[in-house]
Amino acid sequence: MSWWDNICDKCGRCCFERELDEDGDVVIDYAAPCEFLNPETRLCTVYENRFRACERCGRVSIVTALFDPLLPEGCAYARMFRKWKKENNL
Repeated sequence: MSWWDNICDKCGRCCFERELDEDGDVVIDYAAPCEFLNPETRLCTVYENRFRACERCGRVSIVTALFDPLLPEGCAYARMFRKWKKENNL
């Protein structure tokens, strides 16, 4: 596992269907998990091949963490990089 993967706190929220409501807040449909999400461990069962196995799985990058409105605020990537952005007045 790389340093990038180690940032993830394994909340699993990114593995559920998400949409923005009329106020721009992320709404997570916990009744609609990815077919590859283990609900007990909140880990991907095909992690090493997730981008090939699941067309909806998206790569999280620094840009995604900073700006993707569908990445939940509680996500460790979002917390880390959005805090950094705010602290650096960017």
